[in-house]
Formats: sequence, structure tokens, C-alpha cells
Amino acid sequence: MDNGAAKVLVFAPEEYEARLGRLRAVMAREGVDAMLLFGQDSMFYFTGYDQIGYSVYQVLIVYADGRPCTYLTRSVDAFIVTRTSIVDDVRAWYDDDANNPAEMTFEIIAESGGGRDRRIGIETKTHGFLPFYYAQLVKAAGDLELVDLSDPVMDLRLEKSPAEIALMREAGRCLDAGLRAGFGALGPGVRECEVHAAIAQALYAAGAEYQAVGPTLETGPRTLYQTHGGAQRRAISPPEPVTIEIGSCYSRYHAVAMRSASVGPPSDAQRRMHGLIDEAISRGIEKIAPGVPVREVAASINEVYERNGLGGRKRHVGYGIGVGYPPTWLDNLRIKLTDDHVLKAGMTFLVHTVLDDKAAGVGVALGDPVLVTETGCEILTAVPRDIFLA
Repeated sequence: MDNGAAKVLVFAPEEYEARLGRLRAVMAREGVDAMLLFGQDSMFYFTGYDQIGYSVYQVLIVYADGRPCTYLTRSVDAFIVTRTSIVDDVRAWYDDDANNPAEMTFEIIAESGGGRDRRIGIETKTHGFLPFYYAQLVKAAGDLELVDLSDPVMDLRLEKSPAEIALMREAGRCLDAGLRAGFGALGPGVRECEVHAAIAQALYAAGAEYQAVGPTLETGPRTLYQTHGGAQRRAISPPEPVTIEIGSCYSRYHAVAMRSASVGPPSDAQRRMHGLIDEAISRGIEKIAPGVPVREVAASINEVYERNGLGGRKRHVGYGIGVGYPPTWLDNLRIKLTDDHVLKAGMTFLVHTVLDDKAAGVGVALGDPVLVTETGCEILTAVPRDIFLA
């Protein structure tokens, strides 16, 4: 019988320790004594801690010299931290008390280091750290120096280990079940919310878990919303275009794809834009390999649009995917001309584009989840990029 005392971890403890070792190397390079991590995705990645109530103050304290990590969390979450992470030192603050968690954070650091920790790295590029709490932290820091290390910390997640890649592939398998179910539910008079329900049921039945973002679904003129529209009660009235974006999740790792469909004959505008995106994505995928600058992949994709009179878009054509919690599954990588990353084996990202023709009232979205391999890349979905005809 499981009495709740045993650790429940996604990865072996050795993998988390290796990740913390890479984090400490970054800390040493940047000259910080301690690091404060506030993102739930970062906490999961470095220690395994997994929960959904991260809108309140919680922090993982990591020391550059290898001292044991400490969690400070709201009292209600102390057990789940102990249960799902490799960290044993878990402190609690109480939401019906006068205690100040920001002040407690620096008290813990002073207690551990005897006052010698003066330069503190912090993670600010996260939805788990509200401006309200940032203001409290700055005030509580006093004369300690706070250094924002969000980007170098997030970059540690870009190259996936073999164990992470296995989770990404499983997320891709569940993704395909969701896409096929969504296509199968389309038809005249069917409401967007009913299609969304079919997708969600298929994802969970396949073994997927709650996503960072629910599947986006748009029909008719709502396809102009660029995959940022949620399903509504709107009924499909043929002939109409459909856009679907699904981020399937397994053990917090997301495989994301975009697909377009048509209920009834697709319009000339939909066919034209779909053909351009399909060609552009193919050109980008051909470019993907270790050692290739991200900007070169973006340039290959953009060349197709420029050649067809759609230059000067100034938009990314892909983004990193992996660990995600609501409201995002994005890694710290963008496929765009101004991104300085260089591709490495183990990186995973969505290659995509959304085009629209406002005069025709049609938007088209298309994108594939990609894993960079030693020799090129692997597509993490088996669903073709064709326009699905319902």
C-alpha cells in the first residue's frame, strides 16, 4: 500500500543531480552565490516538483557551492514538494499569518551561508513570479545584489536527454490521436465545442495529461484569429475552413502541431496559403541539423514567402517546445532571424506559420513538432500536413 511517503519522480535522481550540476556551472560563470527559481517549469526540470497551484509565492533556492537545495512554499504545498521532488529541506510559510515569504527567503540564505552569500541570481521570466512578489523580494533583499539569470537558466532545458526525448515521442503519439479525433468530429452543423470535446477525450484516452494550453480551435472567419481563439458554441456552416493547434502533454513534455481542414470544398485562398506554408515548412525542415544557426532555418522558410510577395512579415516561424505549465509550453527558443541559438541534437521545437487572407475571411495554420537528431531531424507526428477534407 502506498502511504504517500515514497518519492514519485519522473526521472532518476541522477538526472536531476546532473541538471543541478549544469545550473551550478552557470551560477559559477555568472558569479552568483545562490539562485532563486520561481518558475514551476524550472522547479519541475531541476528537482521533479510537479503541481498546478503556483500562482502564490514559492521558491527553490540553489547554492553554487553544492549545499543542499531548499524549497520555501505555502504550507498547503509542503507535502507535494516532498513527495514529487528530490529536495528534502522544505520550509513553509502560512497565508493566514503575518509572515513575509520574501523576507523568509533571505533568512534561509543567511542561515545556510552565514551571511557570505551576497550576489543572488533570480528567475523573472516566468508566470510563476508576479510583480507583486518581485517588489517584495527587492525590498527584502536590502543591500544584496540581485542578478536576473532567466535566459541562461532556461537555455539549460533546450537540449533534451534520451529520457526526455522518449517523453516527447510519447506526447507525439498522443498528439496524433487528438488530431485524428478532431478531424473525425468535423461536419456541417457541428459546434466548435463538440470538436474540442472529441479532441480532449481522445488525448486523455491515449494517455495524455493536462496541457499547458487547451487545444485551440477556430472555424470560418474565426480562423483569422491566428490560432489564439478557443472553441466556442459556433456551428460549422459549410464551406468553411478550420484551424486546430494541439499541444499534447505527457509528464509535462509537450508535442505541438498545427493543422488546417475544410468542411466542404476548400476555397482557392485556403489552398493557396496552405500550399505556401507546406512548401516553406519543407524548406525549413531540410535545413535542420546540428550546428546550423536558427536564423538560417528561419531564412529558408521566409525565402518562400518573399518569393511569393509575402516578405517583411517580421514574425517567428517556430518556437521551442518541451516542459510546460499553464499558460505556456514554450521553451526559450524562437525560429526567427534575430535568434542567436545554434541547433544541437536533442533540441525540440515547432516549425510553423499562420497566414491569412482577410478579404476572403480565411486563415491557415500549419506546423510540425521537430526533434533535432545527430544527422538531421525527426518529425514527432505521423499526421500528414494535407488539408483535411470533411
